[in-house]
Amino acid sequence: MKVMDTNLRNEVVRWQEKLFKYSVRRQVRLRRVKDLIGATANQSCLEVTAGDGMISSRLREGGGRWKTLVLSNEAQTTVQWFVNDPVDVFQGSTLQEADGTFDLVVIIDALERIRDDYAFIKECNRVLKPNGRLVITAARKRMLCLGACPLRFILGLSWRANGLERAGYTSGEFFEVLKDGFDVPETVSYSTGLVEIPGLLCEALANKLSHGAYNMPGENTGTEQFYHYTKLNTLAMFAYPILWVLSAIEEHLLFFLPGHNMVSKTKRRVWRVRKQPVLTDGRSIAEAAINTKIGTAAPF
Repeated sequence: MKVMDTNLRNEVVRWQEKLFKYSVRRQVRLRRVKDLIGATANQSCLEVTAGDGMISSRLREGGGRWKTLVLSNEAQTTVQWFVNDPVDVFQGSTLQEADGTFDLVVIIDALERIRDDYAFIKECNRVLKPNGRLVITAARKRMLCLGACPLRFILGLSWRANGLERAGYTSGEFFEVLKDGFDVPETVSYSTGLVEIPGLLCEALANKLSHGAYNMPGENTGTEQFYHYTKLNTLAMFAYPILWVLSAIEEHLLFFLPGHNMVSKTKRRVWRVRKQPVLTDGRSIAEAAINTKIGTAAPF
C-alpha cells in the first residue's frame, strides 16, 4: 500500500468515525462482541475481519497486543487506514503463528467468506493458548426468510453478490464447525427484521452515494471523497433516530425473537474429532429415536 499522507488519513478516519457513530447496526455488533471478549489488557489477540476498520480500531481500546488478518487485499487496505498494528492477508489453509500464540481470536463477519471453514477453525484452535477463547460473529441462516433476505437480493447485498462462500449458519451447522475443538457456552442472536430491513435500505443507498462500500476507504481515497462523505453524513443523521428507536423496541420488547445475526463465545479445548455413534443398520441414535414409537423398541 502506498504511504499515507497523515493529514489525509486523519480526515478519512474522522469522517468514518462520524458515520460509525450514526450506524446502529454496526454499533450493536461491536457492543455484542465487546461484551463477550471481556478484558484484553496484556493479552495477545488475533482479529480476523471482513474489513470494517472502525470495529478493528474500537476493539483495540481495551488494550492488549493485536494482529489483524483479512481475506483480501482490498480489506487490508481499508483496515490499514485505522490501525497501526500488522494487517496480513490470509492465504492458503494455515496460519503462520506458532501453536499457543494467542489468548483471544475474534472473527468478525469473516467465517462465511472462508471456503474450508472447518480447517480454519482447527487452525484457530491450534494458535490459541490452552485456556484461550474464540469469539465469532456470523449471519444466522434461516430456513424461511420473507423480509430481509429477498431485500438483500433486490438491493445487490446478497451473500453471493458480496463474495461469500455461504449465506450463513444454522445453529446445527455452527455446532458442526466448532464441536471438535471448542465448547460453546454462550450464543446470542441480534438484529431482527425490524432493524435489518431499514438498515439494509440505508446501507444500499450509502454504498450508491459512496460508489462502493461506504465504510471501506480504498487505496485511492482522496479529498474528493469528502464530498461523498458530506452527503453520507446527512443521510446517516436522518436515519439514525429512526433506527435507534427501532433498535430500542427490538431490545426491550422483541428480545424473544431470533435475530438475523449471531455472536458466539467459545472456550478452547483439545481438538478431538467427535463422531456421532451409529447403529448396525447405519442409522444414528437420533434417527432411531425419532423413527421408533414408544413401546416398540423391544420385541416382547
